[in-house]
Amino acid sequence: MRDTQYLIAMLDPTDGAELIRSCSDDDWPRLIDVAARHKVLPLLAAAAVDAGFASILPPSFATMLATSTAVASSPQLTLSLVHHRNAVRIADLESQRDELQEMLRDKGFPTVALKGAALLERNIWPNPAARRMTDIDLLVVDQSHAVPANDAIIDFGYRMVRSDEVSTDSVDHDDHQEPALLRDDRHGSVEIHSHLLPRFARHALTREQAVENIVPTAGDKLALDDVALHVIAHARLADRALLRADLALNSVFDVGYLLAYERSLGSVLASRPMQRDVRRAVNVQLAAVESVFGTSVVGATLSARLWWRWTLWLAEHPRVHSLYRDLVMIPLFLDRDRLSIRAGRQLRGIALARARLTYFIRRARTALGDAQRT
Repeated sequence: MRDTQYLIAMLDPTDGAELIRSCSDDDWPRLIDVAARHKVLPLLAAAAVDAGFASILPPSFATMLATSTAVASSPQLTLSLVHHRNAVRIADLESQRDELQEMLRDKGFPTVALKGAALLERNIWPNPAARRMTDIDLLVVDQSHAVPANDAIIDFGYRMVRSDEVSTDSVDHDDHQEPALLRDDRHGSVEIHSHLLPRFARHALTREQAVENIVPTAGDKLALDDVALHVIAHARLADRALLRADLALNSVFDVGYLLAYERSLGSVLASRPMQRDVRRAVNVQLAAVESVFGTSVVGATLSARLWWRWTLWLAEHPRVHSLYRDLVMIPLFLDRDRLSIRAGRQLRGIALARARLTYFIRRARTALGDAQRT
């Protein structure tokens, strides 16, 4: 069994515990690396604690280890530390979300939680400390409140995140959110959204649709099917992730736990009108849930199941996946507007053809070099 599939098997609540306990010390560093790459390391750590392989650390011992520069000496200790740190982070992020939403509501800027924060406030995950979460995403109900809400958070003691403190690997840089803010004495960051999704994926769920469907009886929360669709669109449509066959394993567990929380959700998503690319993204996500959770899911089509199997295969061959991503993204990266921005001038005619050829050759050489190192 290859590493990614072995990792998924370890995360099975029924049979995963035995695999965790029987895994050799030689295999653990590689599996921990795979879990981190797929953004499910806290979930693996929580599963290891449940299996009795890792431990819940006493606070004093955890604090001592957290301030130490020494490398963890065993997979048990590594996973115990991951679990402790993530539990502390999640508790603090939930506290910040509650404080910030109350403050913004009092100032006349109501918001609703998105993504991880939306799942956390509803207790969707059986163990909240098992989910990887780095920030708090809040959507302003009134789009004109985005900037003043951001200013109010700064006045509340937060500051702008510096460019070296955030990831810059996103393809779809645009205006769907304000700059990230953080407090140096708290965990993570907070982002105020004026739209739910980047421009390329925005047709999947517009802010107007989401605001219209807000459930006031649930304390001004997004409708549950909107939460699910937002998670799926971010995981499969933003940054062309479906085309690039990104695994997005963390989001698979998000949707799997949403389906377990509300059994009718699969049928609701299956009957909801959607554009073709959105429907394909939803079907692939449902097929992924079916595969990972080992249960039948309404909406998981044969083509979606085949695409998920292809995605899993690529995840097991990262160098080939790198080559594949570069090849399928070539049309986007050869776009005239993008190349003109890179060149600092408007490209046309021969200049545009030369820029496209040069960039294509450079990307192809990089991709082929990666593939040859598999």
